[in-house]
Amino acid sequence: MPSSLFGILNNARAGMAAQQLQLEVASHNLANANTEGYSRQRVELSARRPLFMPEGMLGTGVGVMDISRSRDALLDRQVRSSTSDLMGDQMRFNLLSEVETSFGEPGGSGLGATLDAFYSAWSDLANDPTGIGTRNVLVQRGQLLTEHLQHVSSGLDTVRTTAINQLSADATRANQLLGEVARLNREIVAAQSAGNSAPDLGDQRDRALDALSGLLDIEVHPQPRGDVNVTVGGISVVDGVSAESLSVSAGAGTWSIQTDAGFALTAPGGTVGAALRVLHDDLPAFRTALDDLARGIAETVNAAHSGGTSPNGATGLDFFDVSGGLANVTAGTLSLDAAILADADNVAAGTADGGGGYQPGANDVALAIAGLRTTGSAGYLAGGTAGEAYRGLVAQVGLAVSGASTDVAAGETLRTAALQRRESLVGVSTDEELVSVIQFQAAYAASARIVNVVDEMLQTLLSIA
Repeated sequence: MPSSLFGILNNARAGMAAQQLQLEVASHNLANANTEGYSRQRVELSARRPLFMPEGMLGTGVGVMDISRSRDALLDRQVRSSTSDLMGDQMRFNLLSEVETSFGEPGGSGLGATLDAFYSAWSDLANDPTGIGTRNVLVQRGQLLTEHLQHVSSGLDTVRTTAINQLSADATRANQLLGEVARLNREIVAAQSAGNSAPDLGDQRDRALDALSGLLDIEVHPQPRGDVNVTVGGISVVDGVSAESLSVSAGAGTWSIQTDAGFALTAPGGTVGAALRVLHDDLPAFRTALDDLARGIAETVNAAHSGGTSPNGATGLDFFDVSGGLANVTAGTLSLDAAILADADNVAAGTADGGGGYQPGANDVALAIAGLRTTGSAGYLAGGTAGEAYRGLVAQVGLAVSGASTDVAAGETLRTAALQRRESLVGVSTDEELVSVIQFQAAYAASARIVNVVDEMLQTLLSIA
């Protein structure tokens, strides 16, 4: 049977329907040109199956195959990897900056100035070993030193609490996003099983995955049905329409993120990994150095002071309280001995005379302790001075903050580049869409013109009949 006018009409109708759908998708793109996370959509067209006619294979018009998104899995992986690194670096930088602030350095209000003033008070006592006012000032300087050490220790505790709270908040947020990915998997699979594409649902899922990548270093594995599986360090957290629930586990000063199945995320990355790094590596190192500094100060001052005799005739007294054992002293618990707090005349400036009695003018103990400012000591100070140990700690903190800041700057550059590469693919160009609109409009008008031509031909045919 030769081709008919109605076959031509059918082709024109299919063309008009296809161009109308393309116009509808283009308008959707333009409406979402500034929508964050939106991926440009396009209609996938294909020639319909031809008919075998005596004259040859005759085309039957155009068919709509799918509505697809402009998306690339490699670009998504690069964006998510760089996001995980950057968010983790920013988290660590923020926490370490709080640690640095607690030291109050550099400046006259820092622990270094307080420590220097403490040794200066011993020098003043050496110059005036019988002055009660000088002793009172020394006791006050000693109290200020212990309070400042406690303040810095409290600052580390505050950062530790902040990191733990952030870890818990991130786990809660991750659970919300994991559940959302699983839910969207279910909806996308249902839509595609019914033969429908779901590009907007795909965008929602990708936005959830992008947000999740800031919390965890995720790997996304697309599946044939349209869903995705998500793993963290090889451990499954989303399997199709099922999502694991993450929880924070703590014990013996160690924290971890566990799944429902009992697997620990050993390399979580993102802000979760940064919080764990600060809790397990940075803070313990700072804490050990600070506590060793407190023990070193107590150890060296007490060693000299216990050999002296006070105006009250007391000998063998410690200046700092180490009654619980020097190893148990921390920066947060260091305090002056009760006898020193009760009476400044229990401060010994010098050693006893030949008969074991108090020597009013003796100042060798005060000189020895004042000399600790520049004389290194073994033990907890490891051959250095308290000032050197403190400056080493401040430098350690400063280097950690500087390194984190450098990581943030590098991470921002990498993430910006990755986002730009992805945006060049998925972003909506209003100029390109408007050009496409003109093309679709022209194609629609051409198909409509075919309808008019066939109508005229039918009118001619009917007039002959």
